[in-house]
Amino acid sequence: MNTSKGTQLVYDFFTALNALEGISVNRSTISRNVFEFKGRANCLLYVKGRAEQPYRWGVTANVIDRLQAQQKKWYVILLFESCEKGYLLTSQDVEHYIHCVWPLGRDGDYKIATGSYLSRNTAINSIKDFMKVIENV
Repeated sequence: MNTSKGTQLVYDFFTALNALEGISVNRSTISRNVFEFKGRANCLLYVKGRAEQPYRWGVTANVIDRLQAQQKKWYVILLFESCEKGYLLTSQDVEHYIHCVWPLGRDGDYKIATGSYLSRNTAINSIKDFMKVIENV
């Protein structure tokens, strides 16, 4: 099977998470890009990967709508360069961005890039850092 480099980043990210003791990550029924995380915290992760510059992601508006309707906490993770590097956005971050920053394309995706499109967040550089945020927020 031929997969994109961005898809490979996502796969490698979840392989690394599933290798951690006490962690289980499985695909959800919400979207092929939304995963159910079970560990010390239970939440939903909407993950997109981009391996090549420029780092631009499309986050689908109807997937965000479905996440907003969930009782569980949820996050958006935007991976780039490696499976351990990316942006982890809380639901509150996403709601700010969709109302104030991210343009909505005709295809139904919010258009996101590095820089001012992610000004509330800094990049995370390890699986350990992702885990700290997911399990402590």
